This record gives sequence, structure tokens and C-alpha cells, in this order.
Amino acid sequence: MISNYIYGAQAVLLCYDITNYQSFQNLEDWHNLVARTFRGQTMPRITLVGNKTDLAHMRAVKVEKHNQFADENEMFSCFMSAKTGDNVLQCFHRIAADLAGVVLTKPEIEVTSKVVRAEIVNHPQHDPDHPSADKARSPSKCMLQ
Repeated sequence: MISNYIYGAQAVLLCYDITNYQSFQNLEDWHNLVARTFRGQTMPRITLVGNKTDLAHMRAVKVEKHNQFADENEMFSCFMSAKTGDNVLQCFHRIAADLAGVVLTKPEIEVTSKVVRAEIVNHPQHDPDHPSADKARSPSKCMLQ
């Protein structure tokens, strides 16, 4: 059925979970399905997407393996986290620009990056003899880019 959904598409995203090596191994089958669907036609722009970058500490697929697969199959590649939204907009922005024949500059790509907001909280010391133990400090805010 999937070939009915992608037939005539201009772009196809092959996504895998960076914490699940089996999902990466399945990419070969997915890529072959796309190739069969478009046999004798213009191939769509295929993008390799490594998802769940918010779980980088659990990474099972090395970046080198990702890049090697993308290079061998002439794919654009990106990493994102659907959970946090990191790099999702940037990836789709680059795909759309590529389909339109627009070359993006680094600043144009960076403008689509999500601004991460962090709150820094200064907790009072738990030592009752410490001078600041009885003073509650208000949290200060900062923006990271």
C-alpha cells in the first residue's frame, strides 16, 4: 500500500530511530520500495532522517553510519527530534528549498533553528548555618541560542 501513498511524490523522507539499530537496517528495504515505485520515472528527493536526537545518550546508530548510507544512496540527510521539535522546521525548510531550486545560506538555515529557553534556578543551601539558607532567591531567566 505504501507505494500508492508515495506515487508521484516529489520528496520522500526515510526516517529511523537513532536508538534502534534495527530501524536503521530496515532503511535498505524502504529505499528499495521507493526505487521500485518510481522505476522508469524521475526519483523524488529522498531525505534520510535520524529521529529521536533528544535520546543521543542512547544512540545505537553512529553518525558515520548515517552519513555513509546517505552518501551511498545520494540522499540529503538530517537529524531531528520529533518530541522536542529540534531541527524539524530546519529539515523541512531545506527540503522545500531544494525542491524549489533555492540554495540556502548558513544564516538562512540557522534562522529556522528553534531557540532553546532555559530557566536557571538558584536553590538555597540546605545547610541551616549557611547565611543564604533562609533567603529564597528568585529564578533568573536566560535564553540560549
